[in-house]
Amino acid sequence: MQKKIFILCLALSMISFIPYTHAQKGKSEISVAYGYWSAYSLINGTPYSASSGVGMLNYKYYLGTKFTLGMTVGYENISDLGSYFTFAPEFSYTYMDTKDDRIRLKLYGGGGFGMTIFDDFNTYSNVYAHHYDESGPKVTGYVSPIGMRIGRKLGGFVELGFGYKGLVHGGISYRFRTAHHTHQPETDKK
Repeated sequence: MQKKIFILCLALSMISFIPYTHAQKGKSEISVAYGYWSAYSLINGTPYSASSGVGMLNYKYYLGTKFTLGMTVGYENISDLGSYFTFAPEFSYTYMDTKDDRIRLKLYGGGGFGMTIFDDFNTYSNVYAHHYDESGPKVTGYVSPIGMRIGRKLGGFVELGFGYKGLVHGGISYRFRTAHHTHQPETDKK
């Protein structure tokens, strides 16, 4: 089952990098972010001081003026539990954009579904110990009903949500035009 989910996530991540000709004139966005209180910390009852927080790199491709597809790679280390290396295809939907105002503000929501590679720190060499090594791939997800980005090309953002990114995370992002080649039909020379 986990192998099928891994293949699905890999396929979705590949699709997210395909340049679409009907996109918002080929815009992309890269960002660096940091999050607090991930689902792993909350579900396991880990104190905040035991977690490194979640460091993330994100890529988004604009499918139009409101929709994006992208990919997130993140890492969290919880000292008394284990480490989590996450990669997940994501989407977002912009429901407010003040692009004509002096200060550009975007409000959006989104989510993601992917895989986390868990490295269990609590393994025992004693076969009679009651802890089983839970290292390996795990299914993960994230949902954010509200995110806010301020800026045009270079901007700052913050999101509230639940999942692998944490209850709150934020960072800086840079929007740029993605160069893509368009095929133009040759004209007949007579």
